[in-house]
Amino acid sequence: MRSSTILAAGLLAASVCVSSAFAQTPPAAPPIKVEKSGVGPKSKAEAEAVRALMQAQAPDEQIAAAEALLSKFADTDYKGFALELEAEDYQRKGDNAKAIFFAEQSLGADSKNYDADNLLASIYASMTKEKDLDSIKADNLGKVDKYAHDSLAALDGGRPAIYAKVSDDQWNKIKASATSQAWQALGMAAQLRNKNDEAAADFQKGIDALPDPLLEIRMGRLMASMKKYDEAIGWDQKVIDSPDAPAPYKKYAADDKQRFSMTKQSAK
Repeated sequence: MRSSTILAAGLLAASVCVSSAFAQTPPAAPPIKVEKSGVGPKSKAEAEAVRALMQAQAPDEQIAAAEALLSKFADTDYKGFALELEAEDYQRKGDNAKAIFFAEQSLGADSKNYDADNLLASIYASMTKEKDLDSIKADNLGKVDKYAHDSLAALDGGRPAIYAKVSDDQWNKIKASATSQAWQALGMAAQLRNKNDEAAADFQKGIDALPDPLLEIRMGRLMASMKKYDEAIGWDQKVIDSPDAPAPYKKYAADDKQRFSMTKQSAK
């Protein structure tokens, strides 16, 4: 999930203010313009706290930076953003309970925070298992549906004020990534309901929004579960051939391709 963190640099770069006060700022973390009106930090101290949040990398470091920002500037325009980053960090630490708590807090601060919606949808989809009691499965998957559709609705509602100064190209990339994540979660929910055709349609919508190699691998595995081995192999080949797919994903795809090819041969 880390779309907020990955694209934070674009958000900051759009608010750069070249001034002697920030002359020593490293190029990787440009200063944030102080906004006397509109959305943004309202003081240099708040700007520094926001910058510290953006610079933090390790989960514990970013959690501490988020808490520092929120404790010193309770009314910051970055409240929902900071809380959502905390949620992502707790997910990275393997603490889904705290991730859910902070994602819900983020939505309390900003009901249209699509990243928080997507995080919650992803968590509930990933923590739901085939062997779960029907009542638990229905409750979890109902939450996936709600949060994913809330995310899509928020994205359709237009660019959030916090991204007002981000370029159109950057915003389109942000929107494409978040849209893809929402459809992926919906596809996972449909798959857990054994609605594989619906899952395939949802995954395809996610891929159409952004050709994510992880989602393409997931689509390949779905096709294999439906005994559509040629299609499964085709999706894995897309990942293998992609110049942008990370090396671990290429390995997953290659392993899947080999397994599906063997299964196809044995099924003849």
